[in-house]
This record gives sequence, structure tokens and C-alpha cells, in this order.
Amino acid sequence: MSTAVSSDRKRLGVRVLTPEGPVFDDVARMVVAPSVEGEVGILPRHAPFIALLRHGETRITTLDDEKLVYATTEGYMSVYEDRVLVLVEQAELARDIDRARARSALDRAETAVADAADDEVARVAAESARRRAENRLKVADS
Repeated sequence: MSTAVSSDRKRLGVRVLTPEGPVFDDVARMVVAPSVEGEVGILPRHAPFIALLRHGETRITTLDDEKLVYATTEGYMSVYEDRVLVLVEQAELARDIDRARARSALDRAETAVADAADDEVARVAAESARRRAENRLKVADS
């Protein structure tokens, strides 16, 4: 077996997509994502796989062993032939999270949840915003 083939077996093509476009699009050694059933780790040669994702921390280990941590929202992940696709509404690199801005968003969301007690649609939107803000703060602190 050639060296090129063997080195390809130790890498994953990884793409993290949001509606605004790709957040990460490169090769990596490993991806760990927060599925609704618990964290799932993907290494090269993983079987085909689809998962529903929850808010949480998505971690990517690059080929040079850099650890990239993203605060991600709900979405989906698929794995097929050493390619990982993570589709989420939002993904923010942990080191780029502005804690003061995230804290302010959490405060606004908590107020909106309290104010929307009688409006189901507004309450669901406010609770979603609260979960996103809480997740951003949690990931920024990890």
C-alpha cells in the first residue's frame, strides 16, 4: 500500500456549515459532537452515520493536533467515506466568544422568557435564545 493511501486513512474531511456558510472546511484527525443520545466521536474509517445534534460543544482535532472547540446549536451530523458534515444553525469558535456579549444575550433571553409566559411562540423563541446564550458561556469557560 502506498504512503499516500495510508496517510489518507488517518484523516477526515470535515465541514461545519451554518446558514451563513462554512465555519470549518478542512481535514482533521477527529471530531466529537453533542448528539441527542450523548457525545459521539468520529475517527477515520468510521461507519456511515447520521445523528441529530443538540446544543453543546463540537471539538475538532486537526492534523497538527490543534484542538478547535465550537459552541454549536441544534442540527445534524453525517459521516460517509471519511467525510464529516456538521449542519447547525450557529457555530462559534470558543476563543472568539465575547463573554460580556454572551452574558448580555442571556440576560435579554431570560427577560424575554419571563415576559412571554402567555405567548407560546414568543416563549419558545426566547427559550431557544436562552439555551444558545447559556451554551456560548459554558463553551467559553471550558
